[in-house]
Amino acid sequence: MIATAALLVVAGHDTTVNLLGNAVVALLRQPEQDELLRAGPELIAGAVEEVLRLDSSVEQATFRFAAEDLDLGGVRIRRGDVVAVYLGEANRDAPQEDDGDPTLLDVTRPNPRHLAFGHGIHHCVGAPLARMEASIAISSLLRRFPELRPAVPLTDVAWLPNGMMRGPVTLPVRLRP
Repeated sequence: MIATAALLVVAGHDTTVNLLGNAVVALLRQPEQDELLRAGPELIAGAVEEVLRLDSSVEQATFRFAAEDLDLGGVRIRRGDVVAVYLGEANRDAPQEDDGDPTLLDVTRPNPRHLAFGHGIHHCVGAPLARMEASIAISSLLRRFPELRPAVPLTDVAWLPNGMMRGPVTLPVRLRP
């Protein structure tokens, strides 16, 4: 029970920290999206989903084992084979015709679909809390710091090196000009 509680605290902390870092980077990269959010705070909940789709804080799901033989994308997967799901890639697969460019942040994207919190029996139990925390944090950041700008070129931002999680190691910003 203690291990499960510790897992929930750590998993909920690191993933949310990275979600917020990824959101700020995305908004700094596309200032027109930042302006849309500032002008329309009702877009915040959808923007959180869009950031989760664009740049999930968990890049790779835990390994799974194929329950049956199947062909996927021209590759034969046999029952019992180890399967790794890369959520960052899956979240950008097969865009709908009206979705626009899946590689760009679009805070007005209708119904951004993603696997950032898993799916089915593997869906994250902390998803509602993470969504709430991100909505409050992003809204507060935009409201309190209307002149938020990067303090370094965004190309110089270092990213976590482990491949399991995605987020900036640090993100220097200027709160005023």
